[in-house]
Amino acid sequence: MTHKKLLSVILALVIMSSLVLFTGCKDTEIGKSDWTTNGGDPSISKQDEVADDKLVEFGMYPQTKAAADVQSAIKNNVKIDPETGLWTEYSDDKMSAKYDLETGYYVYQAKVDGVAQEEQLYMSCGDNLYLVEPIKWIVLEKTGGESLLISSKILDGGIKYNDLYGDCTWETSSLRDWLNGTDEYNINNGAKYKEKLNFLNRAFSEAEIAELKKVTVSCADNDTYKTEGGNDSENVVYLLSQAEFNKYFTAESGFNSMAYGTNYAKARGLASDNKDAGIWWLRDPGAKTFMLAVDRAGKISEGGYTVNDITEGVRPVIKVSDSVLSK
Repeated sequence: MTHKKLLSVILALVIMSSLVLFTGCKDTEIGKSDWTTNGGDPSISKQDEVADDKLVEFGMYPQTKAAADVQSAIKNNVKIDPETGLWTEYSDDKMSAKYDLETGYYVYQAKVDGVAQEEQLYMSCGDNLYLVEPIKWIVLEKTGGESLLISSKILDGGIKYNDLYGDCTWETSSLRDWLNGTDEYNINNGAKYKEKLNFLNRAFSEAEIAELKKVTVSCADNDTYKTEGGNDSENVVYLLSQAEFNKYFTAESGFNSMAYGTNYAKARGLASDNKDAGIWWLRDPGAKTFMLAVDRAGKISEGGYTVNDITEGVRPVIKVSDSVLSK
């Protein structure tokens, strides 16, 4: 092998490694688990989701599986050149497409009569692509010109509460590191969470991150199982506590506690039932080495789920000024 070709191969391997880091996907069909597993009840009807006209938009995240023609157009034309180790770009009279190594997104533009339409971004996960779309949020509370928001859907799945099995708290968890993009390391690949391998930088632009309010949260001790909630912590993205869940998800509020995952969340490993409902983490402790979560029936699971379980998903919580929100 020539020196030039060897360098090309090395470069291609580096690029592919970065792609794996950006996606972290399995694209599994995990999750058509039985409704009666983990606290479900087949007699429970699917809850209505909050209507779109009552939701607000802020940030972007991969969500809906791309249409077959878009998948085909991108996959067939945007590839790594084996000679140069670089991504090819493609353009014809119907579309243009490229891969953005900086963001980890495919950039696609349809053309109508030769005129380029609005760019669309796609994230690769396993064998499929997922459209990056505005995140829709439920407004839980408005106080002092600020809104407390929770995502209307489970946005990501296959997320452990903590990478290592054992005792942990919200303050020390890898899930908190991933949501907030901290300087801590992901033990699975040795990369720092702040280096774009996190929810914060994937979901929000720099300008949007500047609008997120820092919130100090606490976690209650679990008196039933004698487990500690740990220290208070400052966050810009976090999860609801058990008390907050009980406060906001009531019959009067009309908010859906039975949460449904996006296509992307399910591809990432969220276990969902035949109604597409999934389990989503809360931040409080359950039994020893367990954390509380909301089950597929929309109820808090007694005792919780093991901290390193990989079938749960996340509904992030943020606080922003009312002025930055759009409907």
